[in-house]
Amino acid sequence: MAFDQNTDNIIFLDCKGNTLRIGSPVRYTGTGTTGFITDLIMEECEMWARLDTTGLNYHTSTLVVIEPEGVNKIKEKYGKPDPAVHEIIEEMNRKLLSDVTGADDRNIIGH
Repeated sequence: MAFDQNTDNIIFLDCKGNTLRIGSPVRYTGTGTTGFITDLIMEECEMWARLDTTGLNYHTSTLVVIEPEGVNKIKEKYGKPDPAVHEIIEEMNRKLLSDVTGADDRNIIGH
């Protein structure tokens, strides 16, 4: 059976029923790992979200949306860089634009 991998019309939810989007700040309930969602994936009828901090995919039922400051506090505590939230969101938007249109920064700014 072929499965449509297009996730445009799929709503991804965390363990509390909150909507997940690219750029959403989340915590993995298993270990407390936090990060921002960089990708949402539907694979074999399972919903997954990739986090920027680990590069790993987590089943969406094991994630919970948190305040963006919660991600930054964890990163500060463990000595990791504390990027500004708007920089992360801009990076996510560039990735999303690239995935959707095939454009990169050179195409966008006219170089």
